[in-house]
Amino acid sequence: MNKDIIIERLERELKEARERNEVQNKYWHNIGVERNTLKERVEELETELYFCNRNRRVEEIVNDQNS
Repeated sequence: MNKDIIIERLERELKEARERNEVQNKYWHNIGVERNTLKERVEELETELYFCNRNRRVEEIVNDQNS
């Protein structure tokens, strides 16, 4: 399903952004602007992933009720 592909991509991007954020927190304390940008991106991805998962669950419930 196309939504599953989107969710997988978002999960992968979120994981990568979190890993980059951890590396920056650990080694590059003086790069505040880039770190803040990554934190914002992580928040955006988390929000987008939340709504994708929620919409998928709603769709499944609707489809089950219509079956």
